[in-house]
Amino acid sequence: MDHGAISGQIDRILRSRSFASKSQLRKLLEILHKNFDSQTTLKPEEVIRELWPVETRTKTSGDVATEMNRLRRTLDSYYKEEGQSDAILISLPNRAAFSPGGTQEKRWIVAAPQAGNQKLATLPRPAPRSRLKILAATTAALVLGALAARMLAGDRQPRAGRMDGSTLTIVNAEGKTLWSKSYSDGFSHRYYEQGIGSHIWFGDLEGKGHLNVLFLYHPGVSPESRSTTLICYSDRGEEKWRWTPGRDLPELNGSPPTYQTEALRVLKATGRRPPRIVVSSVNVPWYPSQIALVDSNGKTVSEYWHSGHLDTMVLADLDGDGREEIVASGISNGYRQATLIVLDPDRVFGASTEAARPELQIHGMGAAEEKYRLLFPRSDMNLAVSAYNIGGEATIEHGRIRFAVRECLQLYGCLILYEFDKDFRLLSVEAGDQFREAHAEFYRTGKDAHAFSAAEEARFRKVRCLTGCPSEFVATEMRGQRNSP
Repeated sequence: MDHGAISGQIDRILRSRSFASKSQLRKLLEILHKNFDSQTTLKPEEVIRELWPVETRTKTSGDVATEMNRLRRTLDSYYKEEGQSDAILISLPNRAAFSPGGTQEKRWIVAAPQAGNQKLATLPRPAPRSRLKILAATTAALVLGALAARMLAGDRQPRAGRMDGSTLTIVNAEGKTLWSKSYSDGFSHRYYEQGIGSHIWFGDLEGKGHLNVLFLYHPGVSPESRSTTLICYSDRGEEKWRWTPGRDLPELNGSPPTYQTEALRVLKATGRRPPRIVVSSVNVPWYPSQIALVDSNGKTVSEYWHSGHLDTMVLADLDGDGREEIVASGISNGYRQATLIVLDPDRVFGASTEAARPELQIHGMGAAEEKYRLLFPRSDMNLAVSAYNIGGEATIEHGRIRFAVRECLQLYGCLILYEFDKDFRLLSVEAGDQFREAHAEFYRTGKDAHAFSAAEEARFRKVRCLTGCPSEFVATEMRGQRNSP
């Protein structure tokens, strides 16, 4: 299978909601991907050195097996939810098993076309009846099999993409090239450093049975002074339209209206509305952030503006009414805190109200109507070394909303972990292991030396609610918390 397509699928998985708060599993998957071509000779001790560089002497192959089982379960969960329509299936074989030939499985990780794993159901063997009926059933099975083979052989539906130099290549479910597009200004290496997965989308925007390709293009030539462009292609590679985010605002103080798109999602069609594209973009280098709804013809439907970068965005039906909400997160510049915002897609308009710092108010848009607008408390360590903490991507499953806040901007896994119910009542909050380690190191010596306490962790429960709650802070229905040192 094409290596570019496999890399794109791995990138898609690493940036998914299922893996958002699982830094150790992301690291393990990256290790397996890096060693994909030499995996049959990869030893557990090599994995240990990369996965636990500080604890190498205390870890064994049993610890590796435990993490592999965790990764296997998380991959299964991903493919049952977010990855149902992905072209490539990433799986972990049982290395303790033997093949029919008696050879022990040596591979750590396997990639295969997901569509190729879905075989036609075997027709039941007919009961002894007339030869005519048996012949008819046999003929039907042969016709179905031939039709399925013909469909697979002629698969023209785009399913994945990869970058080759300055060329975007689109492939089908089997990894075969369908078409390519070259860009004279190349690709921004920084923008695509995590891969192409989060910058491309495949789906039927027009309801005609053909998959469109939405691609976020950011040029390699002068990327800091150029905005991201959303390009829509047909399944055959015909460019249908282009859309550029943002607008020129007085708040930019004469700076060019340059915007970088951080997230691309598509709202499912409902009985009332066709699919709608949701694009979250941030100004470079200032604070305005835009969430825009775009129709299938590339026209802006509505837009919401926020004072502070909203770097992540997911769509989820939070209240079970069959309609998805927009859940965005990042930073509130007005409050210098991590924020999480929920928008009704039918009421995407206006600008966030900045009562704390009116000088950051975005004017001329009217008042926004967020369903929820939350602010997350900062740790003493974050207050000492950073200008703000940062909200990560939310994960929504089975009526539960999990949300991670980064407290050390230089360490991705330095997190405070929150869980809410669908009405944003706080169910649990916990300081992650890397945060505890960083806190212990930061306050090991000096006049402020102290251990992270239960009282400090309890302060993380004070999640402020600017919009959507009956009181200033979210209600708490706390479950048992682990003891702090």
